[in-house]
Amino acid sequence: MDNYQLPLPTFSSAYLDLIDQSNDLVRYFRMINLSNIYPVVNRCYSSSGPKGYGVALFLSRIMKVKQTFVSDRILAKRLSENSTYRHLCLLDKGITPSHNTYNTLRKRLGVDGYAKVHVNFVNEANKAGLLNPYIKRLPKNRRKGLILIGDSTPIRSYCSSKGIKQDDGSWLFTDPSVSFGRPHHRDKYPVGHKAHSLITITGIPMISIVSTRIDSDQIHIFPLLDEFKKRFSSLSIAYIVLDAGYDAEEIHKSIYEDYNIIPIIIRKEMVYPKGFNTEGIPLCDFGYPLMKTGIDYKRKRSRYHCRKICQKDTQMIFPCSLDTGGFNLYTRFKDSYRKYGPATPDTIVYKKLKPFRTAIERGFGLVKENRYRMEYTNTYMGINNVTMHVIEHDILLTQDIIFEYNTIRKISPVIKV
Repeated sequence: MDNYQLPLPTFSSAYLDLIDQSNDLVRYFRMINLSNIYPVVNRCYSSSGPKGYGVALFLSRIMKVKQTFVSDRILAKRLSENSTYRHLCLLDKGITPSHNTYNTLRKRLGVDGYAKVHVNFVNEANKAGLLNPYIKRLPKNRRKGLILIGDSTPIRSYCSSKGIKQDDGSWLFTDPSVSFGRPHHRDKYPVGHKAHSLITITGIPMISIVSTRIDSDQIHIFPLLDEFKKRFSSLSIAYIVLDAGYDAEEIHKSIYEDYNIIPIIIRKEMVYPKGFNTEGIPLCDFGYPLMKTGIDYKRKRSRYHCRKICQKDTQMIFPCSLDTGGFNLYTRFKDSYRKYGPATPDTIVYKKLKPFRTAIERGFGLVKENRYRMEYTNTYMGINNVTMHVIEHDILLTQDIIFEYNTIRKISPVIKV
């Protein structure tokens, strides 16, 4: 009996999508490195569920964020309706998962599992040189290592904001991990959590932890740095750029002394003692500002030099008593890390790195707000579930930069390199 191959019509809409070279969603998912996911997820699904179910589930989580599906129910429904989604998530040959299956995935992976997957994506970005690229605007002789920016993102609670006011004035909510936040012009009913993140200068999120909404940013900067050392032991941080909310002496000192990182912290108003101008630059006996000539990190001091500019001033009545070679004056970090070092507002590295903070925070926040709607899609209860929700967005932002680099060689979406 002869065998015949008959031309069959297209039974699925996925066919046209998958052969479309300009379909960015298809290209995006085909470029995801499954080896970043498989070793972690396979430990949880190696002996249960359909073959390959674990990796497929995680890919569908990426699809949820990418397409901004509000809930797990909507994700399960869209997968059952759209053959393209099923194919991209490797679910085209198996049973489409129900929404309860994703709750099982979160329980099996946990925050640590999600974090390990994210670390794999970050390591892939690091191999491509996307964490710390060469930037012409920065000083060539700066310290070697990563430049990180600290940021926090408020997250509203959409499923557990019903609360009862207690006799002592506090509120008890359905989800005990949420709280009222501090008043903000953007929030009419600020109940929820807050995500604290460390981001590279190119916009890649490295670490994110979640707290209640009322927690201040200051108390979470050191847990973030500790978690960074735990997850990325082979990477070092050279500078960390923080806003004025972190401008406290103990933070300046601890970041430099305990973590060997130079803090670039936006200063609040400071009052310097006699002998300094309003910018913290020492003055000579005649009131002329000295010039900074270097920072001695080993001795923990900054050096200023007098260039005898007073001799060029025709209004000088008395000659300078110092020798013609000028003199050196030192300010020591131990007297005040906040005022005298290691990176004061008059230093070049401070002036160069300060503008990046605004660009990164604005770009990072807009991506989470407008592109993937991290707040809008947060329908989870409990610190751990919200943390996994945040890490999912971090994975997408990391993969976005990897995708753009592999397709158009663009290193960063927030700065020009």
